Amino acid sequence: MQKEGAWGLQRILNMLHGYMYYTLYDHYVANALVLLRLLGKLPMVIYRAVAINFFAQRYHCKVLTYENARKLVLLEEELILPTEESKKIIPWEIANKLIFNHRDQLAIADCPCRLEKKTAGKRYCEPLHTCIFFGKTNVDFITTHMPRMNGERTTKEEVLALLEAQQKRGMVFTLWFKDGTGYRGGVLCCCCSCCCGGMEVELLSRKKGIEGLIITAPSGYAAVFDEKKCIACGTCVDLCPYEARSIVTVEGKKRLVQLTDLCMGCGVCVSACPRGASSLVVDPGKGAVFDVDALVQASRKNELSHRKRG
Repeated sequence: MQKEGAWGLQRILNMLHGYMYYTLYDHYVANALVLLRLLGKLPMVIYRAVAINFFAQRYHCKVLTYENARKLVLLEEELILPTEESKKIIPWEIANKLIFNHRDQLAIADCPCRLEKKTAGKRYCEPLHTCIFFGKTNVDFITTHMPRMNGERTTKEEVLALLEAQQKRGMVFTLWFKDGTGYRGGVLCCCCSCCCGGMEVELLSRKKGIEGLIITAPSGYAAVFDEKKCIACGTCVDLCPYEARSIVTVEGKKRLVQLTDLCMGCGVCVSACPRGASSLVVDPGKGAVFDVDALVQASRKNELSHRKRG
């Protein structure tokens, strides 16, 4: 897993970090959340120096639309994208490698964020069994070294069924990257704003819209709505996990307002709208889209270029 990552002492540290991450997944996430909540109480200068410049550079995620989450699960060939191309999609200097070769190597485990809520006696969302792991190393670890998380090998059909069920429940799909996993994406989560630790930190920390993001990269899309179809029912407002929509009253009439700077392009509003008034459009201000089909084509061109140079 670490062969495309760092070298020397940093590589050893990353391997140790990755081992702790996979074998103590639930405890790891719970303690990380406690630490970040404590840091959040410190002056912003200190918080940014610790949380942003160190932690968030090494642990972050990319929002995926439901369609591209499905395509990633169905991916049948190796996908390797150069770092400079990866940075357009995952805009951090560390932990941003787009390397996938999972094919039938998939597993599902319990969500540590929801488990943290449950353990603390707080309200949490069901089901717990929603974290999707990719690749042989990831799957081997989650199924053999972490019995507490109920990790089990699964099929593409079962994962697709899980994604469909979670999409209907209004969940956001996020692909997580980490230094301990060789800087690559290894876990696809089905997130909600009430349980997800990443969303909790993001919403607490965000001060200036997209400019203030520290952990989550937008999908590359932004939501829009058709004013002729929209009846300002408020369904999307209630379900939006990023608080990117609101209802205002103008001259006695309710109207929907889109806060584009807060929108992450997750698509929850699109699937939830009872009148089909919402849709997603590509937004250059949100970074590049994690478009699996386009990434496969780019990976093929990169491989062909390497062969010609060789």
